[in-house]
Amino acid sequence: MQESSTPAPHPFLTPRLRIAYACFMFAVSALTAWLGFFDFNWVTYLCFGLLALVLVPRQKGEARLAYWSKPRNLVSAVLIIALMCSTLHAMYLILLKHQS
Repeated sequence: MQESSTPAPHPFLTPRLRIAYACFMFAVSALTAWLGFFDFNWVTYLCFGLLALVLVPRQKGEARLAYWSKPRNLVSAVLIIALMCSTLHAMYLILLKHQS
């Protein structure tokens, strides 16, 4: 038998686990938004859920330019940046609660 020239994908998680994780994060996001919408802690969970659905790791042998030219990967990068900003905001709120 001859081997395929395209490398096999290395999934972050299996598709069922990714969907289950995303649903769990959406549920946690909805609960957190219900409890305190203007604290914006729910944004972190929402971004984690969306990232679980959107993120596709770079395949072995795939060029960087080809990887970043896909819109799905650009959305992943934007979600990661939103996660960092949301986490910093949550840390700021914790600091404010601790100081008072």
